[in-house]
Amino acid sequence: MNCAEFDNLLADYVDDTLAPEVRAQVEQHAAGCAGCEELLRDVTGAVSFMSRVADVEPPPNLVTRIAFQMPMGRTREPFESPGWVSRLVTNWLRPILQPRLAMGMAMTILSFAMLERCTGVRVQHIQAVDLSPIRIWGGMEDRAIRVKDRAVKYYENIRLVYEVETRLRELEENRPAPAKDTTQQRKRATNQGEIVR
Repeated sequence: MNCAEFDNLLADYVDDTLAPEVRAQVEQHAAGCAGCEELLRDVTGAVSFMSRVADVEPPPNLVTRIAFQMPMGRTREPFESPGWVSRLVTNWLRPILQPRLAMGMAMTILSFAMLERCTGVRVQHIQAVDLSPIRIWGGMEDRAIRVKDRAVKYYENIRLVYEVETRLRELEENRPAPAKDTTQQRKRATNQGEIVR
């Protein structure tokens, strides 16, 4: 027996509900393990202390007060009449503020958002036909094909632009040098000569 099994059987040992052979194994493990022996000693001491404590008599109206306060979830005087704000919160707002309702509303909004995203059907214009699995699947398939087509088009456009740029560079590199126009050079030289004088 290991310490984890000892911990699992300790409550049954203290309650004296174990079979004699299992009880002997628990005692044998406690004798060989210092930590478990101390735990057994502490638990049996606490149980024996609790058995010596006198029974306390509850007040006569304790059960009535507990039953009265349970539906409201807060402490109040037994005969206190709730105000109009308290009644409004209790009757109208409390059901709305329940965690399960808030989570349900969040999931509904998320579901409609996903439905609109997948099928393209606006939530304001939704009909029972739009909730058909065939319609939803068709909308999702249509969206997937459009995304694929956009990706292919984008890739091909990039490829086309790359090819055009590559051809332009090749043409610029292979272009022969332009012939020098001697008449324009002479005019420039004469203008420069006049400026120098």
